[in-house]
Amino acid sequence: MEVPNTQENMSKCICGRCPSYIQGDTGAFCMTGASDKGPSQKGCFCDDCEIWSEFSLSGEGYYCINGKAS
Repeated sequence: MEVPNTQENMSKCICGRCPSYIQGDTGAFCMTGASDKGPSQKGCFCDDCEIWSEFSLSGEGYYCINGKAS
């Protein structure tokens, strides 16, 4: 399911706590798409995020690498 890019959803984002997150990046990758900073798979917290359960997301996560949820 596509996640609406809203301020409310942005406030729920936990990307900044993820081991794959690159400091200074935008976050909210499930809404905005893959990072242009080239993160590597160092662990994924997507399934710990409130957005994950609220929008019934599934798969491996890593939206920072794989792009936004659809």
